[in-house]
Amino acid sequence: TKDVLNMWTPINTNGTLPALTGNDPYDGTDNWMLTKWFDGGAPINYYNYLDIWAKETSYIRISSMRLGYTLPKAVLDKLRLDNVRFTVEGRNLFVFGTDYKGYFDPETYGNIYAQPIQRSFSLGLNVTF
Repeated sequence: TKDVLNMWTPINTNGTLPALTGNDPYDGTDNWMLTKWFDGGAPINYYNYLDIWAKETSYIRISSMRLGYTLPKAVLDKLRLDNVRFTVEGRNLFVFGTDYKGYFDPETYGNIYAQPIQRSFSLGLNVTF
């Protein structure tokens, strides 16, 4: 993610990620040993090994909720019907949980190719004569 741009540098002293090496594989210091040790010298790969990517993703999802109402017998008799029931259903309504900023959904854990779970609503009417 672009969070890696928040690493500490002499210019960005407020960075929250550690700075392991400079941009060059050999910058005149012992940092070049880190470059050789991690993935053959690709500086962007250093951050794959850090525990900063571990995220707390405890959550509760309201995945489905259905509400229904059946007309009372007195109304049904006036309408000459046996039964009338109205329903409304919602899926993937809410997610309550820890901060999972930057992620589509806590179930995908930051997979940028995962599609978010769609929110949907359904209305129903069941009439019996």
